Amino acid sequence: MKFGFANSGVVLATLLALSLAGFVDAFVRARVAAERAAVLEQQLAVAQDRATADASERSALAARVASLEAAIAEATANASAARPDAAPTKPAPPGVFAPTEDAVATNQDDSDAAAPHGAVGVFSVDRLVAAGFRRDDVARFRTRLDEIEMKQLYLRDQATREGWLETPRFAEESQSLAGEFLGLRGEFDEPLYDWVLYSTGHPNRVAVRDVISGGAGESAGLQRGDVIVRYDDRLVLSPNELRDATTEGRVGELIPLEVQRDGESAPRRIFVPRGPIGINLAPTALRPPPAG
Repeated sequence: MKFGFANSGVVLATLLALSLAGFVDAFVRARVAAERAAVLEQQLAVAQDRATADASERSALAARVASLEAAIAEATANASAARPDAAPTKPAPPGVFAPTEDAVATNQDDSDAAAPHGAVGVFSVDRLVAAGFRRDDVARFRTRLDEIEMKQLYLRDQATREGWLETPRFAEESQSLAGEFLGLRGEFDEPLYDWVLYSTGHPNRVAVRDVISGGAGESAGLQRGDVIVRYDDRLVLSPNELRDATTEGRVGELIPLEVQRDGESAPRRIFVPRGPIGINLAPTALRPPPAG
């Protein structure tokens, strides 16, 4: 009997131990599951926050892309001067060097020194030499222009192959190349840069599309069709340049404005106060004076 009771006690103790172990195991499993659920909830919250941030970022990127595309289009319209990629009839690479389509051809000279405005002209070394520039300088300009154009072609090829053609990266790198072209104005003599624009059929001046009543332009006698050549004695090649120049210096100070009017042989000089002139602008083309 004693042996039976002892044996029963061992069995009972074993059962109690097993039950306790099972309880502990279940408790541990429940705790682990609860901790895992808490971690998953945190991850879900982070994922939701990221999704919200991504949506906001996509919206911001879309706005940035639109802004960059507008900037590239503006730079393209105002200061593009590359030749076609393969033949005179082939359009220039899109994104940097395409000419404007809505420019107003005011006082356009149809001599052989100019390409028809609004069309892609061919960079002609002989034509620019005939305009008075040194052949070496023109050849160096042509080389730099070709370098920038090839960069644009390789950029588009790479972006197309790698699938980031319609992305902010492509827009930013294209804008950088547009800026590199604009930099040629400082790298070479300004008159040569001016002639390259004109001789290849691109805008190189700013025309008065309309005069706003009550503005400084009306008071100074500006008329529709006038071409603004210089502002504050600086050559004006694009509407953006003129707008930027009006915001510099001291507001209200009198600034000389050089204006070419149709039918007049030489530009006239008038004065306007620094600030908004009160005119609507349009890019246009005007034959520059001979070099020298």
